[in-house]
Amino acid sequence: MLIKPSVNVLVVEDDIAIMQKCRELLLNEGHWVRTAENVEEALSIVQRQPSEADIIILSLELPMGGSMTLIETLQKAHQERLILGISRDCGEEALEAISAGAYDCIRRNFTDAGFWVKVNRALETHRLRRQLGVLKRERQEALTKNKVNHEENIMAILNSLTDGLIVTDWQTNLVLFNKVAGRLFGLNRNESLGKPVSECIPSDELLSFLIRAVKTDTSLATLMAGEEPVIRVGDKMLQVHVDPVVSDAGTAIGAAALCHDVTTVAAMDKLRSDFLSMVSHELKAPLSSLLMQISVVNDGMAGELTEKQFDLLSKAKEKAKGMITLVNDLLDYRRIQEGKSIQKIESLDLREILGRTVELMRLSAEDKRINMTTEIMDDLPLFSGDRGGIQAIFVNLISNAIKYTPAGGSVHITLTVAGKDIRFKVVDNGLGIAPEDLDRIFDRFYRIKTEETRSIAGSGLGLSIVKGIVDAHDGTVHVESKLGEGTTFIVSLPTQE
Repeated sequence: MLIKPSVNVLVVEDDIAIMQKCRELLLNEGHWVRTAENVEEALSIVQRQPSEADIIILSLELPMGGSMTLIETLQKAHQERLILGISRDCGEEALEAISAGAYDCIRRNFTDAGFWVKVNRALETHRLRRQLGVLKRERQEALTKNKVNHEENIMAILNSLTDGLIVTDWQTNLVLFNKVAGRLFGLNRNESLGKPVSECIPSDELLSFLIRAVKTDTSLATLMAGEEPVIRVGDKMLQVHVDPVVSDAGTAIGAAALCHDVTTVAAMDKLRSDFLSMVSHELKAPLSSLLMQISVVNDGMAGELTEKQFDLLSKAKEKAKGMITLVNDLLDYRRIQEGKSIQKIESLDLREILGRTVELMRLSAEDKRINMTTEIMDDLPLFSGDRGGIQAIFVNLISNAIKYTPAGGSVHITLTVAGKDIRFKVVDNGLGIAPEDLDRIFDRFYRIKTEETRSIAGSGLGLSIVKGIVDAHDGTVHVESKLGEGTTFIVSLPTQE
């Protein structure tokens, strides 16, 4: 799990239990750890012993806005340290911290695995920054001392990397690349060095990332909320990580991009996706016909049924409905993957769409004796979006609340304005979600497996579809939950300008 070499980590946290857990995890993997319970103590360590804080794990919930004070102080002093925030839900305070210069955020109720996903990413970024710093110093020494073999040694190190590395100046002119990058992009040292990246590599996406890294003095991980995007360059699919090259004065003088070839993996994903799409299309029509015929017999239109026959046909009818739902989910998810989640943009009255959806779902709620209530704002502004997509958001979240709430429970639905957003909220007092599952519930095909959920039908795609549609509308979806107490889903959609 550990990314070598070990680094010095400063943990700033006033919750002793969280501090000790972070310290224990880091020490177990061979890192050096210092701790501080407040901003003053942390600043003292950073100023007196700067080498003992390569990475700072910082509580974003310190009193009197202490967290932002520390981040802003380090930024003003051009301290090149990665800051990982810790907060309860990595919500607005995390976004504010990342905007001010923090690298990423860890949930306060983190698991060991979740902790290391974020920390290892920060360690890798720290390692790359340190390597780039070494590269810059080594190149300067080679020029100063006229040691040509120095540059050859550095290039030998870079050429040993399994990923492609390109480095540009502040004008995005190509100043360095390793052998893997040369093969990936067809670069020639004599012809490509010194030329703009736009002339050497046919990728507007990669160019935009390099420009953003130089102009914002921050890493792509921050710009992309911790994600490393996959881009297409020619016939290759590449996962890229971009960071600025920063001078001793703290100014961005260029950018470095590490490119990992995922063409084979992407091709397999596409093959699997195409197969699922084909199978889903082929199954949809016969399944719909089967459901209709079962319904005709089950409703007594083909003759009177015994109680046992009715019970068996009712179960078959529910299974057929579940299969059709799965097929529709697969087709919806494929459209999202292909960037076709939005079919038609139009001005929508969300009050009307939600009202119809609630009435559609009311029978399911009544079957379980669930008290479903709504609170819909009267003067709601129109929203520009895709009608089918918005309805899918409403249906998925409301149906989930009904499915995962025991008989006799309650589901409350609200639709209001919050600032510049329209906010849709579904609150239930159902089974709830365990902390270790919260980070994965939007993953495709992920289902929470417990004794209580084993009998609940579903494809594991509903929430993934919701997130895809919300993202396509430039919105956000957020979840809060306590196991055994219930769950709240909040969708925020930007209103028309």
